[in-house]
Amino acid sequence: MPGRNFKRVLALVAVALVAMLALVIWSANRPTPHIPLPNPNGFYDFVIAGSAVTGDIANFEKLDQDGLHALILTNAEPLRQLRLGLTHSCSVPTESWATNSTAMMNELPNQKKLARLLLAEGRLAELENRPADAARSYLDAMRLGNEISRGGFIINRLVGLADGWIGITPLLTLAPKLKCDQATPLIAELEKLDADTVTWNEVLQNENFLVRHELRKTSNPIMWITAWWQSRPAKKKGEEKHKLLTARLRLLTTELALRCYQSQQGHGPERLDQLIPKHLKRVPLDPFSDKPLVYRSQGTNWLLYSIGADKADDGGKSIGRSISGTESKGDLLYDSPR
Repeated sequence: MPGRNFKRVLALVAVALVAMLALVIWSANRPTPHIPLPNPNGFYDFVIAGSAVTGDIANFEKLDQDGLHALILTNAEPLRQLRLGLTHSCSVPTESWATNSTAMMNELPNQKKLARLLLAEGRLAELENRPADAARSYLDAMRLGNEISRGGFIINRLVGLADGWIGITPLLTLAPKLKCDQATPLIAELEKLDADTVTWNEVLQNENFLVRHELRKTSNPIMWITAWWQSRPAKKKGEEKHKLLTARLRLLTTELALRCYQSQQGHGPERLDQLIPKHLKRVPLDPFSDKPLVYRSQGTNWLLYSIGADKADDGGKSIGRSISGTESKGDLLYDSPR
């Protein structure tokens, strides 16, 4: 009997491997529909802007107010070109970049330069006591991160997420300084960005196109399975980062709406749906649970959080970091350490 059961297990494993191989072969040879690029394509505006950036953008934090002003003035044209791109529909040229990975990799650093340039612009606005203008610069960095991801692969989305963090991190710090009349238009823009954010399924579809393109270069089925297997951790980690930024965006949007409600009513609402429609269009969902963000009224204050990547509700205990830098268990609040 034990020997018979072992043979059954081997047979099931063999069937599973054959099915997996058939799936990978089918995927590798499946035709990909051609999707025309937008015209004009804002992505090319970003390429032009990124190549025109000058100055030591990487070390702008060391500049004083006069130094920041000179840096922004020198890069007025790249900023204009960047914002022109944000007014257009955008898409990475997926098909051409799949055949020219060198061009793609060479362009990615310039895209991060643009986000840091916007960060420098926002920093200057804060020093000049222009919080609404600073918020606009940080929001544009988040929008840039989203648009350079559109039509792209996992690597494009990871760079886009980095740009998104560049924008949202100072915005989280700036949020408590904004008055309700300054926060209201920002809330609307954040909701619009959330609704228009590139989905992870879109990223995976483009990544699968890239994988199929690479697999067609070999007829070795073992390499096909190996490539598919090795890509799984990167996809899982990328999806988690995607959801983390989405959760931060929704927490920030809701926090701003709650502060506006409090400034007018003297206390927080009993439920998040009381923010609709005056302060929010809809109750934001937690991307880690697909349920509304957790909210508890606490007198004149409140507790708002996402359950985070561990998908466990820890009662609002904020995620922290140990001395070694590793992340502790806990929930994600709008101002939890990154």
